[in-house]
Amino acid sequence: TGVMSDVHVSEHLARIGILLDYSSGRLLFFNAERGLMLFAIRHKFTDAAYPAFALEKAGVLTLCTGMELPEFVKHS
Repeated sequence: TGVMSDVHVSEHLARIGILLDYSSGRLLFFNAERGLMLFAIRHKFTDAAYPAFALEKAGVLTLCTGMELPEFVKHS
């Protein structure tokens, strides 16, 4: 539905995690090394959802799958 948000992170992150819980309507972006939430949104998804992020400056981006969820997500 064109839902977009800008999130400005002041620290340099080596790993960013994304958790999409479609049925609960949660999308979380988190610092995957420290297990700290960067941004969360609640939205009633009715169509396909494609969580994405972009780098503000040129850099290297490596995508990984199958990460273990951080503790703050497991208990929320």
